[in-house]
Amino acid sequence: MQYFRKIVHSRLFVIWGITLVALIICLAVTLVLISHSKRIRIVDAPPKLPDAPNPTDVLPAPEQINIFLLNPTSLEITPVKTELRLYPEPTERLRQIVSVLVQETPPDYRNPIPRGTLLNEVYIDSQKTAYLDFSHHLADGHIGGTTAELLTVTAILKTVFDAFPNDIKHVQILIDGRERETLAGHLNLSQPLRF
Repeated sequence: MQYFRKIVHSRLFVIWGITLVALIICLAVTLVLISHSKRIRIVDAPPKLPDAPNPTDVLPAPEQINIFLLNPTSLEITPVKTELRLYPEPTERLRQIVSVLVQETPPDYRNPIPRGTLLNEVYIDSQKTAYLDFSHHLADGHIGGTTAELLTVTAILKTVFDAFPNDIKHVQILIDGRERETLAGHLNLSQPLRF
């Protein structure tokens, strides 16, 4: 019996010893793996930026376009050349061109667009109709009269159709996002316009 106890104790001692050694090895391996996984690589300097510019950041080359303004001596809407860096996308080009028409009045010309008018939004649909949404100043600041109204609408249409001879077939003038019958009581603006 005593011999049996010695065997059990010695075998138990050996099993406990082996288990303890295995646990220590597992713990050591785990600690080594953890220490390697937590190493942080310190970068000395940020990566070098590319030398070539991003193609989307490059401004397009200037182009000459016509905006149509009133020649006060002949009382006709005439083309006035201006240079712009135009985006390739048609809606953005349209926004740029009409914005210049609304804002620019070179010497020796009059702008038939009332002062203070802003271009709110532009849109070109699949039927090649351009929607130009102007601020209320286009109507509220208008001097009125059939001739003045015709000059304003003609300046807008000629500017758009000259810049987009194939891309735009009609122009719908909106005031603050809504269709309007007329600017000042004369020309019908409720439908898309065409020359």
